[in-house]
Amino acid sequence: MTPSITPNQTSSNGLLKWALILATAGFSFICVVELINILFYDPYEEERFLFSFAESLMETEIETLTLLMFGTLALLLMAGLPMAFVVGGLGVVFIYLVGGQTMVNIIPTRIYPLMSNADLAAIPLFIFMASMLEKAGLIEEMFDVVYKWMGGLNGGLAAATILASTILAAMVGVIGAAVVTMGIIALPAMLKRNYDHKIALGSIMAGGTLGILIPPSILAILYAVIAQQSVGQLYLGSLVPGLMLSGMYIAYVLFRTLLNPKLGPALPREERVSFTQKLRLFRNLIAPIFLVFLVLGLLFGGIATPVEAAGIGSFGAIIVAIIHKRFSLQALRDASVTTARASAMVLWIIFGASIFVGFFILEGGQD
Repeated sequence: MTPSITPNQTSSNGLLKWALILATAGFSFICVVELINILFYDPYEEERFLFSFAESLMETEIETLTLLMFGTLALLLMAGLPMAFVVGGLGVVFIYLVGGQTMVNIIPTRIYPLMSNADLAAIPLFIFMASMLEKAGLIEEMFDVVYKWMGGLNGGLAAATILASTILAAMVGVIGAAVVTMGIIALPAMLKRNYDHKIALGSIMAGGTLGILIPPSILAILYAVIAQQSVGQLYLGSLVPGLMLSGMYIAYVLFRTLLNPKLGPALPREERVSFTQKLRLFRNLIAPIFLVFLVLGLLFGGIATPVEAAGIGSFGAIIVAIIHKRFSLQALRDASVTTARASAMVLWIIFGASIFVGFFILEGGQD
């Protein structure tokens, strides 16, 4: 059933749209005027327009400044503005309002170390690896194999969804990819077989978020870079908890459906496949699983750095697609475009967060 849109919702969406347009126009006007001021006037001798606001919050207590910074951040994010630009933009604004012209110099000192950090090169490579496997249709094929192996159990489809999400997390390292993919593939299959909505949706959300912990997690790389920690050590520390969570999620689903089979009925016998067919299907997982173990083995064995392992994984994803006869120039192009877009957003978030957090710490926020 398609949800209806009420007139109130339409009206509020229209108001929000116009508010965003007016805010963008106002911000653009301010930027143009300030650019003219900076180029043609001396801010230390002439107070013109926003120059007069510099250091206006200098005497603000850190408690009040915290509420202003994070309150404004929450409001702008809830308004639907992109996080990649909101975080950095707010950081620049508060730097100007608190410290004036001279404190703006901390911006390049926060960004340059990130730009020269080689570990960040692993992010687009791992994203390309994920995109290549997804565009080649290998993720859907993997779920189909796991689904047919476990479908004969009560709750088997939900357990298969979590297991597939675990394998997917080890392949791609991106949370959104697992949630969206499983939502498209697994949810209709479970609802079609009268699975409880809570079990169906819960298995997708729980399994999809395992990408935070299971290597090669993109978030682990971000945290390692910002916190100046070893990516390899973070991967070693997060692997076991990620696998433990996956195992407990699967055990919970199977136990609940064992007590109450109506929550997740097993597949009818006519839809099940024989053990011989299961073994034949399992061959489709050999190449992707080998790629996962190769990348993680190189990382944990200390043979390759995260960037080198990511590069091998990216090349390996192309080879796996060729082996499965799923490779095409269109798939390569789509994967490259997806990688460029996702990497740009991730890197902008890193730069913006570094400015925002750096200023907050400089003002004593860590205390």
